[in-house]
This record gives sequence, structure tokens and C-alpha cells, in this order.
Amino acid sequence: MGLVEFDLPPAVSLSTLALKRGRRWNVGDPFPRVEVSARRLIPDAAAYARVCGFPLADPLPVTYPDVLARGLQLAALTSPDFPLPVLGILHTEQRIEAVRPIAATEALAGRVWIEGPRVARQGGEFDLHTVITSAGQEVWHGTTTILSRALRGDGVKRPRPQEPAWQTGRSVVWSLPADQGRRYAAVSGDTNPIHLWPVTARLFGFKRPIAHGWWALARALAEMDVDVPPNCVITARFAKPLPLPGKVTFASGPLANGAGHRFELRRKDVAVSGEVRPR
Repeated sequence: MGLVEFDLPPAVSLSTLALKRGRRWNVGDPFPRVEVSARRLIPDAAAYARVCGFPLADPLPVTYPDVLARGLQLAALTSPDFPLPVLGILHTEQRIEAVRPIAATEALAGRVWIEGPRVARQGGEFDLHTVITSAGQEVWHGTTTILSRALRGDGVKRPRPQEPAWQTGRSVVWSLPADQGRRYAAVSGDTNPIHLWPVTARLFGFKRPIAHGWWALARALAEMDVDVPPNCVITARFAKPLPLPGKVTFASGPLANGAGHRFELRRKDVAVSGEVRPR
């Protein structure tokens, strides 16, 4: 496929996602090179900031560049060269490298590519890379790790990564409404059916719709406020789904060793966890 260039990110409909069929693929075989770019990205973050709890939309919320590039991401995932179906994929890990604050008035461009796959317990994982540039300089890089059950897993349970020592600084209970997934989909363009309605979530093995991982991460970072520096590295792990409606406990606090903060979202167990460290 090589590099496919757009002026603006293309619009990809839910029907396009639904019609994307996978083909047989061995988890040990690397994907064909799938890479897309856009010369222009036009921010409009006000509604997104409200849904995710950020107080301002300028500079852009640290998670918003992913939304700016959503059309590019979907173009890559629905490319004829990408061998896996899109519906039902699960966001398992996230890494963000924020170089500096991004003003809402900046002229931005974006590039997306896919790397993988690698075997996991319940399928295969791959990485979706998103880079945002301003005046030719990289200002944001996101690495989204995604699980696809269309690939055969090995059934091997991996050891959990060792969690860093930290001290809880604050804790608050959030109430997640039944329409949280639909509200986030409306401002992000992420219309994965597992987040929308009970009937569509059940098609993919969930009794109820679940919150978007990107929304959960954005809401946690908005809650942390000044503990998220303008140039930082953010890592997050999505261990368990957050059913809608429901309640979840947010907690955050400083790391015991080194600069930075940890955050967790808990129901009975930790559902989402991560760290924010200065870059």
C-alpha cells in the first residue's frame, strides 16, 4: 500500500467498519505496511473537553490529538491491505508522548501507521501509531495497543507488570450514565458498537455497553489537572471493562520513587491504571 496522503482526514462511516471483512492471517506474519497521512487537521475541542471533564479546549486536551486523527486511524484500519476486521477490537494499552502544549489555532498535520501483530492470550495484539506535527515538528505521539480476537491466541496467561509504589492523594467516585458511550462517540467519532447500546454490545460478548478506554483515560487526566505537566509521557493499561451504567472509583497520587503520578480506576478490581511522568 505504501503511504496514502489526504488533505483532510477522510470520514469513515459505521457501515464501512461493519463491511470490513478480515482474511486468514497468522499471528507470526507481519502486517503489510499501512500508512496514511493528512496535511491538515482542524481542531474543534470544546464539546470533547466538556464530555471528558477538561476545563478548557485551548491548549488542546492532552488526549484530544487522538480524536483529530480518528479519520486517519479508521482509514488505516479499513484499508484493503489491513487483514483484520475492525468491529469488536479492544483497546488494551496506551502510551502518549506530549512534547508541549498544542494551541487550538496551530496548523497541524498527522500521520498514522500500524505495526504487528504479536500473539496474546486471547488473540493477537497490534500497535496503532499516531503522530501529530506542527510546522514539521512532532508535538504528540500516541501508541495504541489493540487486541483482535480474529487472530488465534496462545492461551498463555502473562504475568502482570510490576506496579510502581505510590501514595493515594485523592479519591472520588464517578457515576457513569448509560449513555456515556454514545456521548463520547458523538464527540470523538469512535462508534465501536461495544460502547453504544446493550443490543450491540451483546453481539461482541458484553452484557452491557462498556465505557471507551480513551474516555476513561481522558477523564482521569482531566481529574488529575495540574499533576499532568505540559510535556509528559503517559502510560495506561486497560485491564477490565467499565460497564454502563455503573460507578467507578478514581484515585491518584505521587509515585514513591521518581517524579510523576499514578492513577487508577477501580470497581471491585483495578480496571484502568497508569502513570504520568515528566518528559
